[in-house]
Amino acid sequence: MEKKKISEPAPYSTYDSKINKHINIKQSQSLSDLVEPVCILCDKVYSFCQQRDCFPRFSLNIKDIGEQFKFIGINFQEGYISEGTLNVTPMGDRRPNFSRVKFTFKIPFTVTLKNIISSETISINGLLPEISKDIILFMPEARNEFDFRIVVETRSEVLVPPEIIDNKIEIPIGVFSIIRVVGRVQLSISAYDFNPEPPEGETFEETEKIIYQEFDNRSFPDDFFPPKFEDLDIGI
Repeated sequence: MEKKKISEPAPYSTYDSKINKHINIKQSQSLSDLVEPVCILCDKVYSFCQQRDCFPRFSLNIKDIGEQFKFIGINFQEGYISEGTLNVTPMGDRRPNFSRVKFTFKIPFTVTLKNIISSETISINGLLPEISKDIILFMPEARNEFDFRIVVETRSEVLVPPEIIDNKIEIPIGVFSIIRVVGRVQLSISAYDFNPEPPEGETFEETEKIIYQEFDNRSFPDDFFPPKFEDLDIGI
């Protein structure tokens, strides 16, 4: 028995490949008329990697020993490379176009505590312990004047609820970081046009007016007065 060849069905019953092809060509031509090649100066990421660091028992001394405090929260700022610690060494013939990158970076933080007795809120600023890195990253050979930059981006978080013991607070902290090799280059990209006209800004006063208008348009509440005895379904 001869096997029948199963053909792929058309997208819809009135599908016409010639018409569809014509439409696609027309759309691509109209887009190409709008596209303009332009050159921009921007930061190009040549290589990057992720790192993780953990401080399971980071402790912080609390001022005013003897007072009762409650942990409110901790705010982490962006980490930064400590001045004078960055050292970049090309790997040479052992691994061309790669470099050994060593540095130490710090992460500032602000801890907010509340005095249980007086309800006073205090803030304590500090730095997490320094984090040292010794990694290998792709850094292609370039002219001496070309400047590669090592950029660190961090995301820090509290792993479990902190504990306050005597005059210390213990906060388990985890740190995610991305380390990038960045160079400023000139790139050619496709552009349609300058940015369109921005929308009108919304003022806070306009937002308040909308709230008031919605209130003015509401029906008067039916439950303004307590219900009568006859209106209640009370089984006696």
